[in-house]
Amino acid sequence: MSEKITIILNEYDYKCSDGCCDHFGISTTINGIELDCHNQDTETIVRQILEHLKIDAEVKTTYNGEEC
Repeated sequence: MSEKITIILNEYDYKCSDGCCDHFGISTTINGIELDCHNQDTETIVRQILEHLKIDAEVKTTYNGEEC
């Protein structure tokens, strides 16, 4: 029986106090451990989850069925 894994994808939007900066993205947390890379790129998020879980997998991104 395998252990249950909890993955939290937290979307955030932060504006600094004077309004000149706007930071947004997604942070990823696995079983309470926040991963380093905050990114909106789906491929990056999937890769970091697989690497954290030590799963050897090939991730490919396509656009309209064609590899990018």
